[in-house]
Amino acid sequence: MTTALGLVGSSRAAGDVGTPASTPPRRSGLDNVFGWGPRLAATGVTFDVIGVDEPLGLAALRLLCERDVPLGAVILDHRWRRIGFLVPPRRDEPAPEAELHGGPRRVGVGAWVVLPTGDPDAMVTWLQPPAGTDYLTPTGFLREALREAATTLDAQEPRT
Repeated sequence: MTTALGLVGSSRAAGDVGTPASTPPRRSGLDNVFGWGPRLAATGVTFDVIGVDEPLGLAALRLLCERDVPLGAVILDHRWRRIGFLVPPRRDEPAPEAELHGGPRRVGVGAWVVLPTGDPDAMVTWLQPPAGTDYLTPTGFLREALREAATTLDAQEPRT
């Protein structure tokens, strides 16, 4: 079963189990070892993904760029109109209250995410491709940008 941002519910789906002999080594876990199609990557070990609706994600992305925050990889899922920011994996910190009640969704241990191929016509593409070993956006800066962007978008929304 696949959800927004190409997330797959079970980590034990048929064909997902790899062995050391069949799993090629990877630098960051973000490179497509085959080069011809998207690949699934497990979240929660090397990175987590914070997924938001496209308008909020684009507004937050603009704020992060304006502030010269070291920006990590950012995924755009065209089908679901969701943006996923790759962030450091959460280590036993509680989820913020907003995340528990319909806010941005953090995807971590036990989930999978579809990584883009680099094909600009694919359903999942990079808004910001991973660069070397610095492919994660600092979580604190991202949360601050998302809060500010949400406030700005709420103020711009017409009242009826």
